[in-house]
Amino acid sequence: MARETNRYGATGSHAGGRKSPIIDGIDALLALVLFAICAFFYWQTYGFDAPGAFLGENVLPEHFPRLLLVSIGGMALLLPFEHRLEVDRWPLIEKSRSAPIGLSTVLTMGFLVVLVALSGWLGTILTILVAALGLPLLWGERRVVLILVYALVFTSVVTWLFSIVLSVYFEPGVFGLTLR
Repeated sequence: MARETNRYGATGSHAGGRKSPIIDGIDALLALVLFAICAFFYWQTYGFDAPGAFLGENVLPEHFPRLLLVSIGGMALLLPFEHRLEVDRWPLIEKSRSAPIGLSTVLTMGFLVVLVALSGWLGTILTILVAALGLPLLWGERRVVLILVYALVFTSVVTWLFSIVLSVYFEPGVFGLTLR
């Protein structure tokens, strides 16, 4: 019985024709690091202050980060098996690992670190707006009107969903922006 090949000529093998292992070592190490980070931050949520009675049965402060961390940790556990799930794309994924980290990645990380550092001062709504405006520009999008529409709609929807529907407290920041 003949084995099918993907569009890159691979037959379930890594680049170079060698048979791919069940678990990829690099991805397994990355998964362990990500899972450990998620576990550490999950543990940190036990130190959150108890919410006031005014929150009732809504989303409590520790629920959202825990849900997010469990989701990230669960996806991280799939990383060691990605080469088995993405057979067609695996040669490209493996090839891109040898490429250096690009300037846009470093700038994105720097932008997000500065934005998080300023988020208490800016407030939640303004932080979301600055991220929605800045990231597309940083990634090369030059259609300013489209970015403005996107940033305003995205910020409005996120603010409405979390602040009004889920009753999550938004830090008002320097300009006192809040929906409550």
